[in-house]
Amino acid sequence: MHSMVMKLMRAGLVATVLIAVSLLAIPRLNQAFAPPVVQKAATVLPPPGVKHVPKLEDLVFELTNQARKARGLHPLIQDADLTQVARAFSDDMLVRRFFDHTTPDGVTFDERLTDRYPHRVRLMGENIWYASGYNIGKIRQVAQEIVDDWMSSPGHRENMLDPKFTHLGVGVSARNHTIRATQEFVGRSKRFSLKDLIAQAH
Repeated sequence: MHSMVMKLMRAGLVATVLIAVSLLAIPRLNQAFAPPVVQKAATVLPPPGVKHVPKLEDLVFELTNQARKARGLHPLIQDADLTQVARAFSDDMLVRRFFDHTTPDGVTFDERLTDRYPHRVRLMGENIWYASGYNIGKIRQVAQEIVDDWMSSPGHRENMLDPKFTHLGVGVSARNHTIRATQEFVGRSKRFSLKDLIAQAH
């Protein structure tokens, strides 16, 4: 009888340990498989007197990918959510008349992206540009100058040619002849499937 009780107690202990391990493992599996809660970034409307320039944004995006292609790098994906983040920051710089990756009230670019971009990312980067006295109607000329200026700067060029970045949003804001342009780069986190996890376990 004593032996049977001991066996049952051992079996119960093993069962308890297995249950505990299973409960510990479940959150890790959920973290690996659960997609992020994606909410589309709110459409950014330009402040009074400011206009967004989609054709210029598209050309800057296109020229950036041309520079990457020329160096054998994969093209970046045009990201509508990042475009909204970029436009909002170009608007802010133009209206509050500053030019910095950190806002006058101390919000850094990574805090802005983390707060407003509804996807998981591995890394992020930002390029900014400004000029006055430009004819915004000369879209191709302005786009080429923006990209040439960034490519001439080591830090900006590093963002544009970083193979770890996967997505890009470009936001250009103009008021009269003054322009602010922003590029927001991210390397999106890979979403694992059950098949991927099984393959990694072997």
